[in-house]
Amino acid sequence: MSTEYFQRRHNKLRSKLAKENLDGMLVTNLTHIRYLCGFTGSSATLLISGDKVHFITDGRYVVQSEKEVKGANIIIDSIPHIEVIKNQNLLTPGSKIAFDGNSVSHQAYQQISKVLSNQQLENITGVIEKMAMSKDSKEIEAIRTAVEITDQAFAEVLPMVKIGVEEKVIANQLSFLYRKYGDSDSDAFAAIVGTGPNSAKPHHTPTDRKIGQGELLVIDSGAKFAGYHADMTRSFATKGFSEEQKSIYDIVLNAQINSINGIKAGASCKSIDSIARDHITQAGYGKFFDHGLGHSLGLEIHEEPRFSKVSKDILEENYVMTVEPGIYVKDIGGVRIEDDIIVTKDGSEILNKTSKEFQVIS
Repeated sequence: MSTEYFQRRHNKLRSKLAKENLDGMLVTNLTHIRYLCGFTGSSATLLISGDKVHFITDGRYVVQSEKEVKGANIIIDSIPHIEVIKNQNLLTPGSKIAFDGNSVSHQAYQQISKVLSNQQLENITGVIEKMAMSKDSKEIEAIRTAVEITDQAFAEVLPMVKIGVEEKVIANQLSFLYRKYGDSDSDAFAAIVGTGPNSAKPHHTPTDRKIGQGELLVIDSGAKFAGYHADMTRSFATKGFSEEQKSIYDIVLNAQINSINGIKAGASCKSIDSIARDHITQAGYGKFFDHGLGHSLGLEIHEEPRFSKVSKDILEENYVMTVEPGIYVKDIGGVRIEDDIIVTKDGSEILNKTSKEFQVIS
């Protein structure tokens, strides 16, 4: 991405800070730093003030920062980044500088306050996250690619998903395939593969438990491309499944389809959550759907806004959201079905191509 691409983000952030009478911002969250200048390393600070942007890191990242960082003056030093700001007089005394309290520990804040004692520090939260809610064309293309890789990996793994196969074997194969297709830089998150009673645990960690007969199986996984995440869940039944297990699957699928049909710019996140939640409740399983309907994704797997009972957010065009209703019943099993969608003016676009039809594994 070009210098101008990131400069547009800098200017947008400056505009938001100016409305709060702030002179600049100290950015320490590495995901936010990547969003603002492209750096993917593990140690950095970004300082935005006036018409200047300073990127500070240490000697481990000389070459990497020269290659990745756009739109910022690069400073390499071995001392604490806050000391660099003070020693190089990067701030005008008395400046009102924002920081994100969600990304700064109490100990770090004390150090910042001590070193930058001539500055006015203002704790703000969510300003960069709100900027990142609406995805631009480059971000959407990266997410599309991550979803395509996810679909491809699922297609290759599905033939090996059989009775007698261990959960962790499936999870490991998905992870291998995300890396096999070189454009994917890693898993978006540790795969969730739950069989039988484990399928009723929404965030189950794969074990050596083998797929059995008459069970439900949940696979939740995703690739990551250029830092952007995909997130897809598919559920299956095995030979000998019960009518209730099939009924639960149908209820979840219809809840997902109905809620996706309600999505468009201007709709409230709470109302979309209610579509799925009401459907599941009316079917008698309301108490078994105990998480939000979905979340945004981007450089992080879970971003704002979220579909939930308490959300106050309104959807806008180019938000990328997951839609993932689920029912989890002890001793019966769980079903979750999840797609990644782009919010459009009059509806939405489903990115995932993997079938959601009820499939039986033998």
